[in-house]
Amino acid sequence: MSPATEHLLVDGYNLIKTSPFFRHYEAISLQRARQALIQALGAYARQHGARVTLYFDGAAGREEAPGSGPVQVVYSRAPLKADDLIKEAVQDRHGARELRVISADREIAGFARQHRVRVTAAGVFEQEMAQPPPRPRPAGDPVEREREAPLSEAQIAEWERIFQQEKRIFDDPDDRGKK
Repeated sequence: MSPATEHLLVDGYNLIKTSPFFRHYEAISLQRARQALIQALGAYARQHGARVTLYFDGAAGREEAPGSGPVQVVYSRAPLKADDLIKEAVQDRHGARELRVISADREIAGFARQHRVRVTAAGVFEQEMAQPPPRPRPAGDPVEREREAPLSEAQIAEWERIFQQEKRIFDDPDDRGKK
């Protein structure tokens, strides 16, 4: 059974406002900041095999093309805010292991934790986006085969002997060098 695809619920304006990178685009225009965020999240989702739902307040960006591929863009409608839609999605999927909320908003983070959903602060996630994705090990990689192979009784006995010897050294520093 393969692990479930991670699904990120991203508080869009929160990430833009807390990120020096996206604030640079916001200085040009909020529309440009939204587009840059959608592009960055799309690249992240493709690299990590994740799905992203990106939430924004209001109808300001409805004329923009919605996210493509693994990024779905959702705009709230008054009287609801993006925060309300994120909370609703979290509540609907209480305890979902593949779900993760991206926001620096304490209220949203607390709500998500109450519903046993992982939370990553927007600034931490921005750093995560800047990191290259982990490289998968090829099938049959010797490191993986070694990890999977159980220890024999002789190997376990040898490790126990080594640990006991090391324990004696730490317990009695004068015993160093003795067998």
